[in-house]
Amino acid sequence: MSATVSPLSENLGAIVNGVDLREPLSDADRRTLYQAFLDHHVIAIRGQDGLTPDQVLDLSRIFGPELEPHTFTEFHHPDTPLIIVLSNRVEMGGKPKGLADAGTFWHSDVSYKEIPAKATLLYSVEIPDQGGDTLFCNLTAAYDALPDDMKTRLDGLTAVHDYTHSKRDILVEGKVAAPDPGTHPVVRMHAETGRKAIYINPAYTTRINELNEAESDALMAEIFDHCLQDQFRMTYQWQPGDVLAWDNAAIMHSATTKNLDPAKHRTLWRTIISGDGPVR
Repeated sequence: MSATVSPLSENLGAIVNGVDLREPLSDADRRTLYQAFLDHHVIAIRGQDGLTPDQVLDLSRIFGPELEPHTFTEFHHPDTPLIIVLSNRVEMGGKPKGLADAGTFWHSDVSYKEIPAKATLLYSVEIPDQGGDTLFCNLTAAYDALPDDMKTRLDGLTAVHDYTHSKRDILVEGKVAAPDPGTHPVVRMHAETGRKAIYINPAYTTRINELNEAESDALMAEIFDHCLQDQFRMTYQWQPGDVLAWDNAAIMHSATTKNLDPAKHRTLWRTIISGDGPVR
């Protein structure tokens, strides 16, 4: 059986059927996965129980050859620093099994670096019967829906993205060194599809450089209100054995783990696929 692609929702996303990631993928199936990623921005592959770390890394490299370790080294997978464990489980002695909250706020992964992450992949090892969903917002569709005068207004603007803009419990002195802020266009063009997308997010974008503070705050609030309309959003409800990959040039996302009952356990493995150049 070869891979087939079907839409996941009206707004964005697709499910890929007909692949078993525990077996080597054909070149044709790898191309299908990558094209679905470009076309739909978020792809899901279900029923992939029992994947090994090496299999997750191999799958991740379909979306880009280089992977990068996460800043939070204490939650790296014991077999490889290229996988970070996301989990609300607590092991014996009170040690967290993984990073409990990977971002319950709207963001684009690693947008704060000069070269942001190209893609993100998550593999669900353990999923609660309720809660722990991931929210997605289609920033390509949101840009397309802007009135022409707003597109003209945004053209040429740049914005600062700062990791420390979103306060996180783990960002304590001496534990994690925050990277220097990065500056990117407010509207980016996808390096492969040529499609434009809004490229600011509430978590990391601190200001638009070409405007004063009040003007910057007002414009960003207007853009975020536009982007977060229901027509551009999707909620993904996880199942055990799911693999999800998404295009950080086209969407932003939010976890919901802060609202998860601590008695309901959720464990995922995450990889970050590196970008191949500055945002244009």
